Amino acid sequence: SKFNSSVSPSTEAAVRASTDVLNLRRATGGEDEPTLEELRNIAIFNRSTQKRIVTREDLIARVYSMPSNFGRVFRVAVADNPRNPRGAQLHVISRTAAGNLVTSTDTLKQNLAKYLNSFRLVSDSIDILDAIVINLGMNYSITIEKGYRSEVVISAINSKLASYFDIKKFQINKPVIIGELENIILNVPGVVSIISLNVVNNAGVLNSKLYSTFRFDIKQSLDRGMIFPPVGGIFEVKFPNEDIAGRVV
Repeated sequence: SKFNSSVSPSTEAAVRASTDVLNLRRATGGEDEPTLEELRNIAIFNRSTQKRIVTREDLIARVYSMPSNFGRVFRVAVADNPRNPRGAQLHVISRTAAGNLVTSTDTLKQNLAKYLNSFRLVSDSIDILDAIVINLGMNYSITIEKGYRSEVVISAINSKLASYFDIKKFQINKPVIIGELENIILNVPGVVSIISLNVVNNAGVLNSKLYSTFRFDIKQSLDRGMIFPPVGGIFEVKFPNEDIAGRVV
């Protein structure tokens, strides 16, 4: 805004310098620099992209290449629109500064819709939806060889499982493969056998920690040794230090 012409330049500068802006809500939708794996995936999508959005790969590539001043989503997935054969459903999710999944802001989704509108075919429609966050936990029991300290083995297993569940390695609609979890545990030095292994859904408030409110039936979603999320869903182990627990029997 402009000051009255009678105001001196020094007064104007002092007033402007005294102004503060307070953001009442934490910013969301920003992202760190992409990892090599993320760059590789983006490059694959961009390699075959066209000026117009014709294929699913075109749509995903356009989302990831949206100028950062409009905001940035963390993950995106495309699904058929059951109500419109020529439409697509675009599921998106962002992250907090701490790296946890969070619903993308309305402003980010509006910016994304306007950006995509200039590339889509006239007859097509794109519905932008929030991805479903399913928080998981895991507990297991094992036997170990003599001479190994149980706390050391458990710590090593938990560290490797936390790495497996690193959210940067997960995509929307990606399943959790039980066999991979078993292999991680069995390949830790000192482990003899797995007695039990359970993946659980953490929802709401548990032990004073806030999880996604989405309640998920693990058993009904288990198929051929894989746990599948609902369409547009993404798994997250939100607090790995508390959500992954093991014991030696």
